[in-house]
Amino acid sequence: MFDIIVRSALDIVGQTERLIEAMRRMLQSEEFDEVEVYELDYEIERLGDVVFNVDEAVRSLVRSVGYSLKGAHVHAICRTLH
Repeated sequence: MFDIIVRSALDIVGQTERLIEAMRRMLQSEEFDEVEVYELDYEIERLGDVVFNVDEAVRSLVRSVGYSLKGAHVHAICRTLH
C-alpha cells in the first residue's frame, strides 16, 4: 500500500512538471496581454513550488519509513536471535 502511495505521488509530481513546461511553452507561443502573462506566470511559479514541496515530502517520507522498517526488521532479527 505504501509503495502505491509513493509511486502515485511521484507520478503526480512528474505529470505536474510536464504541465508546467507545457504552460511555459504556451506562454511563449500564444498572444496574451501583459496582465494575463503575469498572472499565468505567477500561478506557474506557485505550482512549481508546490510540486517541489510534495516531491521533497514524499522522498522524506520514503527515507523515514525506510529507516523505520529497516530498524523494525533489525529489531525483529535481534529479538529472534536472543
